[in-house]
Amino acid sequence: MTLLTGSYLDEDVAIAEMERGYLKQVLVLCLSLLKFVIQMKLDQKRGVHPVSLNEEAIKSKGKRVRKYLSLFGMIEFSRPSYCSDQRGMLYVLDDALSMPPIQWSYNIQELTAEGSSQGNYRESVKILNTLLDLGLSGTASERNLSRLGPMVDQYYEEKEVVAADGPVCFCASFDGKGVPKIKPKDRDSSRKFSRLGKGEKRGIKQMATVGVMSWFEPMKRDKNTIIKGLMGFDMDKSNDTGDGRHKNDNRWHQGIHRRAFLADQDKAIDYGIGYIKAMLKHPKSRLVVPVDAGIGLEDKIIEYVKKYDLEDRFDGIILDIIHVSEYVWDCANAVFGEQSKLRTEWVREMLEDLLDSKTQKVIDDLQNIVTKTTLSDTKKDKVQKAITYFTNHAHKMDYNSYLEKGYPVSSALVESNCKHLVKDRMELSGMRWSSQGAQNMMDIRAVKLNGDMQDFISFARQKDRKTDLRKAA
Repeated sequence: MTLLTGSYLDEDVAIAEMERGYLKQVLVLCLSLLKFVIQMKLDQKRGVHPVSLNEEAIKSKGKRVRKYLSLFGMIEFSRPSYCSDQRGMLYVLDDALSMPPIQWSYNIQELTAEGSSQGNYRESVKILNTLLDLGLSGTASERNLSRLGPMVDQYYEEKEVVAADGPVCFCASFDGKGVPKIKPKDRDSSRKFSRLGKGEKRGIKQMATVGVMSWFEPMKRDKNTIIKGLMGFDMDKSNDTGDGRHKNDNRWHQGIHRRAFLADQDKAIDYGIGYIKAMLKHPKSRLVVPVDAGIGLEDKIIEYVKKYDLEDRFDGIILDIIHVSEYVWDCANAVFGEQSKLRTEWVREMLEDLLDSKTQKVIDDLQNIVTKTTLSDTKKDKVQKAITYFTNHAHKMDYNSYLEKGYPVSSALVESNCKHLVKDRMELSGMRWSSQGAQNMMDIRAVKLNGDMQDFISFARQKDRKTDLRKAA
């Protein structure tokens, strides 16, 4: 104890300096213990060889040096190696200790993956370097994410989906979010993204389709509750929570699971409906899909509902009421002017009709405005745009029935996840992405937001193992 406290007792040293000093001593001790255990394991594994699979040829290649970066620092040691004509190099000690195929320990891989999923690659290693003095680089953090990202699909394919108890309602929502891409002339195979130079304009964007799956206990609400939320949101931005959700949003969703797929709407919808299929066990459970009017969404959703044989469980696609209300406000502004106090009551009446499922009445009222008023052509065009929108999507606007059944009438859940999953990371200042780099990031970010990071790293650890062992005769 005197060894650890002596110098700090003799002089007045800031407690923060003591903390760092003690941490360094602990790291040195832990590194020594780790080296000791590795040496003991080497002794235990003498005479143990890889098991030959499928009549493969395995040859001894003598001892080879291994570098391993632990949380406590770098370790270097030699261990027996073998070469398989099918599996490549095999190391008995590495698989016995579940060592990764790269230098970084799985703990470092997990921590930097979490960090890089939330901020840029350089920042993702900053705390580890500050506390543990590991000398990690942002480039290495990027390589780590590029290694882990491609494992996410298989992880979720093999991960058991836990079904909700009892007859609940399941919800799948889909929406698109643009990802800034590297311009072709700027593409550099050695980098996944680059920052914008001075005066350089942002590059092209490619659409990612975000899917959010959840379940909820149906909750009946009346139209006045919805209108109160909509009127507050549209007239007073303070009702916006700042994360894409609104006061009228349905917040009883549970078991939220999200994924995003770059330039692959089919895969996103296939994955989402398939995920619901795996959870939908109770014979009385239902499925609804709240969405905005995204191009191609409706036909694809119906296609995959049929693919997974869910027609008898499917209660339909629900058009997002928030988008609908925006069209109503646009019409009110065209008819009365943006400063008119007459807008409020007119909008309220329109929303009441829509929530009573009187969509055709609203369309007729708007059509009368176009044909029987002296509005300018520009203002009439705005009203006509709403007429076309409501006409095209009337079959998804039976809000009276949706509210009576206790279903959500907003797609705000998926829209907020477009922000959390894609925008908050992919659109950091100056960011541009390659296709694979973007998909890797969205996959790892989904793992993080789904709360699966530890389990995913355990999965990666198991997939990295490739050696069966046996004792020499």
